[in-house]
Amino acid sequence: MKKIEAIIRERKFGEVLQALETSGIGGITVTEASGFGHHRNGLQKKKKIEIYADEFQVDKIIDMIMRIARAGTTGDGKIAVFELEQLYKIRTGEEGASAI
Repeated sequence: MKKIEAIIRERKFGEVLQALETSGIGGITVTEASGFGHHRNGLQKKKKIEIYADEFQVDKIIDMIMRIARAGTTGDGKIAVFELEQLYKIRTGEEGASAI
């Protein structure tokens, strides 16, 4: 299992969300974020998307976000992938991949 975190431009969020909703992933969490990169052009509003995914879904999700969120200019964002040791669904007590 993996956790995918993507920080993208606000204006690209609607397109990315629509694609993710129809992709078959288990769900997402979205947070308002602000940040700047190497160019230090002030804080820019961003969206942070968090997704828990099975191994077989990771490449598809990353490719989708990269394709849709890329404008080709500074500030397009970042994607990070983390290994998940364990995941629990609070409501049902399910563990691991079935908790996604």
